[in-house]
Amino acid sequence: MLSGFYTIASGMLAQQRNLDVIGNNLVNADTAGFRSERLVFTTFQHELMIRKEAYQRTPIGSASPIILAEDVLTLHQSGIYEDTGFVFDLALDGPGYFVIQGNEAQPYLTRGGRFNMDAEGYLILPGVGRVMGEDGPIQVNNARFTVTNTGMVNNENGRRIGSLAIVSPPDVRELTRLNNGMYQLGEGVATQPAEGFRLVQGVIEKSNVDYNKELTGFIEAQRAFQSCSTALQIYDAMNRKSVNQIAAI
Repeated sequence: MLSGFYTIASGMLAQQRNLDVIGNNLVNADTAGFRSERLVFTTFQHELMIRKEAYQRTPIGSASPIILAEDVLTLHQSGIYEDTGFVFDLALDGPGYFVIQGNEAQPYLTRGGRFNMDAEGYLILPGVGRVMGEDGPIQVNNARFTVTNTGMVNNENGRRIGSLAIVSPPDVRELTRLNNGMYQLGEGVATQPAEGFRLVQGVIEKSNVDYNKELTGFIEAQRAFQSCSTALQIYDAMNRKSVNQIAAI
């Protein structure tokens, strides 16, 4: 009798996790460089179903009594590019990630190029850290700088300031996802210079969240959760009725 409770409860928990993932996608739809996620479901185990009839046991298939949320996958497709005209906004067209100097030993990687400048004239990702170049943090000093398609940063006189560090991980599955479109690589995992990208100034890469798909998925998950909740109430009522009938005998 309890297996039914476990099956229904597992469905509710899995759909609640699904709602959390989709909700996070919708919340970050306007976060530059954010990548949406998808929840992967799996079954806990398969049980052989057998029909007992006339002292015979006939296999009729298999079923799983429990569904689980196995993993959360990140969709790394590019987002929409928006022309902002803001000199500090940078977008990567093609593979690669910006490198941000954080407070931890490992730097941060991000596709979000909504940068600004700190009090010392360094290019920064607000709230995170300084934008790294091939020779260290990039110091622009003012807003009269230009960035070429290859990532070279020049001052107002056309003099080279530095070159942005644009890197690629050996495998996107090696990336550890953090908040707000930030990533890190594990200890001992090295990056390599990205190839085949084009850097554009005054443009921002928005998230790759598709509102229509996310809202549709959210409604489906919510209805599935409500169905499980209703089934749980019905199953509980059936069990109470059975117990009362047994007690009355």
